[in-house]
Amino acid sequence: APALGMTVHMTATEATALAPPAVRPPADRENMLGQAADAVRRAQADGINRFTLRLFLPRDGELQPPDESWEGGIMQLYAAASPLVRELLRRLSTEVAGVPPSLNEQRLDVSGVDGESVWMAQSSRPQDDAVGFVQPSAEVMKTVSTVATDAGARPVLLVNPQWKERDDPLDALSRKGGLIGKFGSFLGGKAATEAELQRLGFADVYTLATYRCRGSLVFLQLAYPHGWTAFYREGVDDETWKPLIVGTAERPTYQEVENALIAADVPFRLTEFDSVV
Repeated sequence: APALGMTVHMTATEATALAPPAVRPPADRENMLGQAADAVRRAQADGINRFTLRLFLPRDGELQPPDESWEGGIMQLYAAASPLVRELLRRLSTEVAGVPPSLNEQRLDVSGVDGESVWMAQSSRPQDDAVGFVQPSAEVMKTVSTVATDAGARPVLLVNPQWKERDDPLDALSRKGGLIGKFGSFLGGKAATEAELQRLGFADVYTLATYRCRGSLVFLQLAYPHGWTAFYREGVDDETWKPLIVGTAERPTYQEVENALIAADVPFRLTEFDSVV
């Protein structure tokens, strides 16, 4: 879904010269955190105080998507994500008289194996406090709702929520009315969670994603208020991310990315490791 208040600059798959992207794929952890903090601040300037962010995580010196390749599962992801949320809150919180806010973490997973927590940045002035949830799941939405309702104008962040960004059949089922919809939500559909997030005013302000298409590497990036940008690299030997689609309000679909690659005469490869077919 488009972020609230998103400014759309252009949709440019058919243009011969794309507008320069406002942001580019982050080179490292510091670059990513800087981009994320800037997106939050721009949204705050537009009156938004509830934010959803999907970050990559540092591993082996590189930023990696939080996917099934992490052998330690949700707890390994948590160990990498929690320090990022702490640092993000530190960057966003206001120092008063040169005194930085105190940062405290509270685990939300009673079992200790679900990888969920909340960071609280507490300043000497309560209006400068901030809250950041780490990998929240639908099971902690009551806590999210309570905090978001009580926080007033203070910022509340959801970082790398465990519900899927993309839809699956259970999500479609959960959006149906009545008993069928409730059954879909019970099985794992996220419609009820989405409805509650919308009620609370959460907006997607920063998202990173990557996948393969036609043998090229594709990088999707959302940064408020610039919309979505799709970049591509022609296989693993290509080290330069080139813009493909710039500034759309909606996340570009796989089909739109594929069509844009064809329109840009990007050669087809069987895999990103192969030569041009």
